Amino acid sequence: MSEEPREEESRILESFRVCREEIHHEYDILSARLNSYITSQAFLVSGYAISMGNSVPGTSSTFRLAFPLILSAAAILLSLRALPGIVGACTVIAQWHDRQSTLFEKGVGLADYEVLRRTNVREVHERHLWFATTSPWIFMAAWVLMAGLAIYLHTA
Repeated sequence: MSEEPREEESRILESFRVCREEIHHEYDILSARLNSYITSQAFLVSGYAISMGNSVPGTSSTFRLAFPLILSAAAILLSLRALPGIVGACTVIAQWHDRQSTLFEKGVGLADYEVLRRTNVREVHERHLWFATTSPWIFMAAWVLMAGLAIYLHTA
């Protein structure tokens, strides 16, 4: 009879280990997606800045307007395309955190991991996910403003 509680505890510990590995894996995926997204935005901002500062004689004002607008449109489209992947990874991470919480409720042998159970750790993770999910929206707003700036400077 004492063997059954140990088996249950062992099963819960194994589930907890798998849960932690999956959380780590999903954070790696999210990190890679954010890194690629922010790097692409940096290149687009560089191109935008260079094209806005283009004062080469013979370059038409149409080009100085069109190219920044094309870059703005591409960046907004890229943000819209990146958003579902970023939100998806955040959703999966939140689900794994819920599973972890469930294991804490069941787990007898999880006392060593008590620091992960505290609510402030959960809030830190939620803030990290909030940064990830709001970044595309912030970049989209910035690109709309930069497109407006290009139009304003061209018409002024």
